[in-house]
Amino acid sequence: MNDEPQLIDGYLDGELTADEERRLAEWLAADREHVRQFVRETYLHRKIRETMLARQFRADAVATVDRAAREPWPWPARVLPQLVALPWTTVLRRVWLPLTACVALVAGFCVWCFGPTMGEPVLAEVSAGGVMLERAGKTVAATGGMRLQFADVLRTGTNSVTITYAPEKTRVELQANTELTLSDWSKGKRFDLRRGKLAASIARQRPLRPLLIRTPHAEARVLGTRFTLAVTTNATRLEVADGKVRLKRLSDGEVRVGAGNYAVAAPGYELAQQPLTGSILREYWTNLPGTRWFDLITYTNYPDRPDGWSYLTNLSTLEMPLNWADNYGARLRGYVHPAKTGDYTFWITAKDHASLWLSPDEDPENKVQMANSEGAAPRDWQSDAAQQTTAVPLTAGKRYYFEVLHKAGVGDDHLAVAWQPPGGTPEVIPGEYLSPFKLKPK
Repeated sequence: MNDEPQLIDGYLDGELTADEERRLAEWLAADREHVRQFVRETYLHRKIRETMLARQFRADAVATVDRAAREPWPWPARVLPQLVALPWTTVLRRVWLPLTACVALVAGFCVWCFGPTMGEPVLAEVSAGGVMLERAGKTVAATGGMRLQFADVLRTGTNSVTITYAPEKTRVELQANTELTLSDWSKGKRFDLRRGKLAASIARQRPLRPLLIRTPHAEARVLGTRFTLAVTTNATRLEVADGKVRLKRLSDGEVRVGAGNYAVAAPGYELAQQPLTGSILREYWTNLPGTRWFDLITYTNYPDRPDGWSYLTNLSTLEMPLNWADNYGARLRGYVHPAKTGDYTFWITAKDHASLWLSPDEDPENKVQMANSEGAAPRDWQSDAAQQTTAVPLTAGKRYYFEVLHKAGVGDDHLAVAWQPPGGTPEVIPGEYLSPFKLKPK
């Protein structure tokens, strides 16, 4: 960016770097005319009426501020002789009230842009055991309800933990074997992810106070979205479910990653946005007794409060790992993209219990239960007639919503879904024909 209009455009798009934020702030402080220009150009953007004015002023006051922001500044040399000849009430009405309203708008706008972020970080959900909190050199077991402080370090073992920022609807879930440090809060929410993986749902942040997550290889800059971020020894992988995230590789370059895409920051790897192919959405609920999928859908936290979720990427087939855990429920959601037009037959096999739902189009609301499996062996498609669907007509080039509900008790668990394309043979659905259902921000 080389001039002020581009800085303002970048601000409106939420794309300013830290250096550009500093330059914009210096430009605003240099001249009050700059502030007036900034107000004029941003007034009709960012839904100011919804986020600030609509809650604070009557409709006629909004109109007054709008007019005041457009009118030329009443310089003394030009207007003073006219003011002397006017009654003081007229002066107040014509000049000072609009000016006061404009100043109030600028002040409120600065608070909105530069003010502190909402909410305090609290451990809302802690899986039993295995989550430790390090504070001031001392380590204790983390428990639900703990308020977090600057420089706290969270380490998960085999379980997960969720950080919330009430009343703001921001949630950050640390998955197993993850280490996260809460760093500087002066310019927004800041985290250092040293290892492991987190999934986050980020409420809209103040434009100049984005959420930042740093890893050994990269930095993710977030204003409001859903995403997952994973760290290994040599790489950082970002997957975006909704909105946009800017991923900056510490060694060089950056990329903006949109919904349904991912990027990897690693040595020798192209830093570019890539589509999430061979991917589906998986949500899960842990510590849930029972062995039938009905136990899942009648659970208090279903469907809006899963214990975790992620986009399973690079799937070779629609088959889940064996023996994932005990006493859990899971929901898989995504789309199938048939390569040929014709009748397809589907099968499902699972332990302990699972059901397959299909929609005649891409709308989840139209899904219908098509098959179910109870206690079948891995890839045993014939143990029960209910595992197989009737012929389902699909059209090449279209996508069709599917959903799988899976409940596992204690012992071995597994899940797989197969199909038979027109003129083909039965096969576990290849990942190249799958894409994920995208979660919507809450």
